[in-house]
Amino acid sequence: MSNVSCSGVNHYSIADTLSLFDVFIDKIDSINLVNDSRDIQAGDVFCATVGREQDGRQYIDQAIKNGAVLVLAQCQHTQQHGNIITKHFAKPNGPLTQVNQVNKENLVNQVNGINQEKSNSAHISIQVVQFFNLNQHLFELAKAYYQSPQTKMTMIGITGTNGKTSTSQIIAKLFEACQQTCAVIGTIGSGRLSSLKALNNTTPGATQLHQLLAEFSAENIAQVAMEVSSHALEQGRVTAGLFDLAVFTNLSRDHLDYHQTMENYADAKGMIFRQADEHDTELNPEASKKQIAILNGDDEQVTKWLTDWPADWLDSKNIIVYGRSKAITQYPHYLYASDIKSSARGVSFYLQSHIGNIKVESPLMGDFNVDNLLAAMSVLIAEQYSLKVIVEASKNITPIIGRMESFSATYSTTCSTESSFENSAIAIVDYAHTPDALENALKACRLHCEGQLWLVFGCGGDRDSGKRSMMGSIAEKRADHVIITNDNPRSEIPELIANDILSGFECPEKVAVMLNREQAVISTLSHAKAGDIVLLAGKGHEKFILMANEKIAYNERELVRNFYLKKALS
Repeated sequence: MSNVSCSGVNHYSIADTLSLFDVFIDKIDSINLVNDSRDIQAGDVFCATVGREQDGRQYIDQAIKNGAVLVLAQCQHTQQHGNIITKHFAKPNGPLTQVNQVNKENLVNQVNGINQEKSNSAHISIQVVQFFNLNQHLFELAKAYYQSPQTKMTMIGITGTNGKTSTSQIIAKLFEACQQTCAVIGTIGSGRLSSLKALNNTTPGATQLHQLLAEFSAENIAQVAMEVSSHALEQGRVTAGLFDLAVFTNLSRDHLDYHQTMENYADAKGMIFRQADEHDTELNPEASKKQIAILNGDDEQVTKWLTDWPADWLDSKNIIVYGRSKAITQYPHYLYASDIKSSARGVSFYLQSHIGNIKVESPLMGDFNVDNLLAAMSVLIAEQYSLKVIVEASKNITPIIGRMESFSATYSTTCSTESSFENSAIAIVDYAHTPDALENALKACRLHCEGQLWLVFGCGGDRDSGKRSMMGSIAEKRADHVIITNDNPRSEIPELIANDILSGFECPEKVAVMLNREQAVISTLSHAKAGDIVLLAGKGHEKFILMANEKIAYNERELVRNFYLKKALS
């Protein structure tokens, strides 16, 4: 028996869903499952899980005050599973949030914890249901509640240190160019590219994820390209079984503050290819034979995996390997890019594959975007699109928001022609915030740069501090001028972060430090000359700077656009 929420999404009643997990309660109308008390609205069910840093049970009272009609609270002992505790509160005086008109009367009464006969009570009563290891079962619980919306669309998971956002957007752009509907979920938000909604995490939690998928299903979305973080895989927020296609872009140093070692980091990423329980920690290709794996064959970690995986699995159609090295052609199913040429108009290359060869032209910049494009093309090949159709769609792909996105005084917008270089320096806004990503971005800029290469960058606080000196060394090696600035210092002292970066320089006295990022950007753009390129690394699409306990509004793309607009009008 399903209800219809105010967003038009069909889902089970919470009572029916809980019965699948041997928890039995009376029927109750509900809207969404939510595991963040701040996001609770009238009629929602609050899932109070115990996480690595937060205990959701501490926020039960707040969730109820926000309108939760039921609470599922994680418990540590199996004998507690299914126990019901009733909490009593004074009835709130304020108006209730607007809810589903179909069940509004009953739902409003339940939000107030009363039935028709006791509507004059001064108190509300909310049930708190204990659920053993709720955090481990939340994905399956949400899947059941929202009636497995992922089965109604093609799910594409993209993981890797760098390239997730670009690859997911390129996939969506290619599908849309082929007259297909595709939504994305990731760093820049969720939804179709024309109507993205902000997300707090790259990979949403299980409840929010299934709510999004249910909404996509109601909108008849055919494909979903979803960024998958190592944290989400390691924490079980997503599982390999979710994805019809799994894309791995690359592995380089990042998040060691969380994973501690590169081996742990690689293992977490590899979980996108397996369906393992808590007793199975080895890669298990057999467990996900129906899933198609798309792998960057030039990556060292991928080479290790391909060596370990069974030969018969490699010979099947379940693996497509892509890359820029000749070794890629040894695999039965592959995409190999050669004769790569860069210009101010983008890149071109000759594509060899197991289904044919063809020349490719794209307005994207940088060799790493060749990798991202190859990954996206592999997805469409796996979905049975022809090379001719895919290549034609690739010609008109617009640059990705905040990913090697170029601006100039000629257009004050995305650069697409040689003439942009004639009047001023080019500014490139990119999200690069790891050593590997920064080096790749600088290499790409150098290919397109006729003059001096300038770099403005910083490193985030409360994150892997070991990469700071590495990024400093890369900056000194690859750029002609370096300006160190802030990039989400969070709780750390900005000057100390800058010092960590400077420790990677052989000649730190040649580096400028300007911690006010807006001033650093404007100053650098003002000094750069025609033919120069200014790489602004780290912020990309973001619209804020995190400093201490503040979230300061800051939009680097708009800052650069306005700078060049004023310059063009002067």
